[in-house]
Amino acid sequence: MDLLERHTQLEDLAQHLRAAAAGTGKIVFVSGEAGAGKSTVVEMFAQQAPRGTRLLWGHCDALQTSRVLGPVHEVASGLSLPQASRSESSSREALFGQLLERLSPPHPVSLVVLEDIHWADEATLDFVRFLGRRIQRTRCLLIATHRDDELPATHPLRAVLGELIGQHAARLRIPALSLAAVEQLARGTRHDARHIYQVTEGNAFFVRELLSAQPGTVPETVRDAVLARLMACSPAARALTELVSLLPGKTPSWLQNTLLGDSGAAADEAVARGLLRDYEDALGFRHELGRLAVEGAVPRARARELHASILEALAAHDADLSQLVHHASHAQDIPALLLYAPQAAERAALAGAHREAVAHLATALRHADSLTSPERARLLERHALGCNMTNQVATAIASAQTALALWKALGDVTAQARVQLLLAQQYWKAGQKCLVDQHVNRAIELLETLPPSPELAMAYSNRSRFAMTGHRWEEAVQYGERALELAERFADHSVRAHALTNIGAALLSVGEAEALEKLERGLAVALEHNLSEHAGRAYANLVELAVSQRRPELAERYLATSVDYCETHEVQDCLSYNRAYGAYFELNSGHWDEAARMATELIEYHALAAAQRIPALAVLAVVRSRRGDPGVDALLDEALQLAVPTCEIARIGPVAAARAELAWYRGDRDSVAREAAIGLGAARGCGDVWIYGELLWWASRADPEFKPPAPLAEPYELMIAGDWDRAARIWKQLGMPYERALSLAQGPEAALRESLAILETLGAGPLAAIVRQRLRELGVHSIPRGPRASTRANPAGLTAREIQVLRLLVQGHTNSELAERLHVATKTVDHHMSSILAKLEVRSRTEAVSAAFGLGICTAADGTGGQRPQG
Repeated sequence: MDLLERHTQLEDLAQHLRAAAAGTGKIVFVSGEAGAGKSTVVEMFAQQAPRGTRLLWGHCDALQTSRVLGPVHEVASGLSLPQASRSESSSREALFGQLLERLSPPHPVSLVVLEDIHWADEATLDFVRFLGRRIQRTRCLLIATHRDDELPATHPLRAVLGELIGQHAARLRIPALSLAAVEQLARGTRHDARHIYQVTEGNAFFVRELLSAQPGTVPETVRDAVLARLMACSPAARALTELVSLLPGKTPSWLQNTLLGDSGAAADEAVARGLLRDYEDALGFRHELGRLAVEGAVPRARARELHASILEALAAHDADLSQLVHHASHAQDIPALLLYAPQAAERAALAGAHREAVAHLATALRHADSLTSPERARLLERHALGCNMTNQVATAIASAQTALALWKALGDVTAQARVQLLLAQQYWKAGQKCLVDQHVNRAIELLETLPPSPELAMAYSNRSRFAMTGHRWEEAVQYGERALELAERFADHSVRAHALTNIGAALLSVGEAEALEKLERGLAVALEHNLSEHAGRAYANLVELAVSQRRPELAERYLATSVDYCETHEVQDCLSYNRAYGAYFELNSGHWDEAARMATELIEYHALAAAQRIPALAVLAVVRSRRGDPGVDALLDEALQLAVPTCEIARIGPVAAARAELAWYRGDRDSVAREAAIGLGAARGCGDVWIYGELLWWASRADPEFKPPAPLAEPYELMIAGDWDRAARIWKQLGMPYERALSLAQGPEAALRESLAILETLGAGPLAAIVRQRLRELGVHSIPRGPRASTRANPAGLTAREIQVLRLLVQGHTNSELAERLHVATKTVDHHMSSILAKLEVRSRTEAVSAAFGLGICTAADGTGGQRPQG
């Protein structure tokens, strides 16, 4: 079949490869529906690659649970990396680093293809992130293919697509074939091209299957077309094809011969009939859709027998554990499942593929009735720990509670206490404060009936931790010191790092001088002894406190380092936390587009616990609120609903302040007082002068006679006292332009003009409107109305993202297509559209397009540069 309507895509890929050869690598995500022809395009491009280009392929398979780093190991093998670097004992960081080195100058230009990454395991997606962020330093074109017709918003690949953006990352979609292309392909076949086009909707694989059918017959589905070919085969070719259909990916020749004997003639026949494809020393289907069609036609009893035979052969051949679990499951071999699934989970967790580890453990648990009570309890506890790593909080709680009941029945006190602490952590993530304290205290009660132990030390440290998060700093220090005393006695570095972090964070939140030294010592202990979870937590506390205590120099010192460390060492909980507070830092620094992008990415693409989701929601809400964009109330309602049950001022305070600020913009003084009171109720006695100061500032907006009852952070105290000039100078030193403008807005005409200039730069419409009104009240007539610098090219003051949406709208995209192109939820596009219509003062999409051309925001090039394929 000729490759029609793909020349533009091939030329785009060629251009990217030329850039890589020149020393500026690229990553290209090639997408399309199943059967669109993604692999065909990439294979054709690889055949056309210049001589000297290294071709490296990695394949993701549709196994029950994905192979851990399977495609990455295939690429490593293609580069002839030493086997030791690809073994279980070798860290994935070392493997990633070696691959990066081999793909960078002075090595030859490389074309690396990772196929079907919608099936990739978590660790493989981490490799895509790792290489994608460094791709510009390589001589590599990385092509990753994926389906876009079955990629839900919560799919892990969505997060990767959202993170890897910019000039070194590209998107390439393979569209359906047009009617003209189908007519050209059908010439000389006696098939009705128009009918085939109507049946297939231009799906390239389906078109090919139907054009290969007997003239006069047009199967209505891919399955019908494939099975018609199968039934025309000899019994030997049919048996071989059925065997290959039960093995996602490729079936090596040794396995074919082991199970079916000499199958050379059968293989030739299946290839000749277009069912199978001959790879080097292996057979596979031309497309996954064909494999599924044949697999679904194999009788159940026959399939079970074949899976059992495959399992036996693969086990004797030291195959990948994920493959063994897959075939044991389909063979319904329970003993084999209970043997291999926990082993596969352990290997996956070691590689950082925690999602796959949880899936393997869940598979084992479905068949755990035959295990002893201790075996079941251990399996359940491992499952709960895995779910903790993936933020599947409800599932973690369910497994931990079942494990706890089993350990109680067995009378194992130490195990009970261990699970009690695990439950405390899950309830903290879920924001259920009362249950957190209940489980921590129960763990301590249990362990205090035994001689002192490292377990008791960690229980004390957990009591210190949750007192710290609740701003009960004296209790945090008391139990932290108890934990340290036992940690020294038992030389337990984990407890030392944990407790020092708790004590340092508790003291830093109330401004104690020695606090930072203790917190940094906790980090140093964790780093020295390779305790990645504890190091990640220490980094997360340093970042949160640096941002919330308005210490920009400390935030800048630790933010990038902490994100890089948590990414490298797979500390996912702390990574999301650091990114959330990184978004807060960008908000405070006046980089609102970046803050909104980071927060949106976290909210839409990551499984977040309450403690991580709340700050992301608050950041996005504040950006929208300060810009006058829609969609603020829903964000703040969710944030408050999550925050209140935590009883923690660090969660409740910023949300309450944001809600009070929004009410102030709307002129609703009663709501300002009510929202501020919610935060002040939680802040009582916490000792955090910054969040207390912000809440009291908003309370004073509702009551001008308000007098603060306690010491506040200096700039807020000055603002409430009316010393706007000194407050503005402090905010300038802290690098917080919006707060500086807010202070200047209390001053006379010169200060108001300076405030307005800052607000125009930020795009802060609501406060700018208030400042203009104050200038008018002073009798000022020449009030500046110019848009901020970043939007001078568009008189409506659209944000960069809104301009991007509008230009795509000009090209005729629907909201769902816009969401797909921008890798956001359709609801997010709806919010952008509402804001665009409001700013352009129009009522419809058609009027918005007309206004865009009329105002010069879009040009004729915007309307033609990215037209969708026809047909």
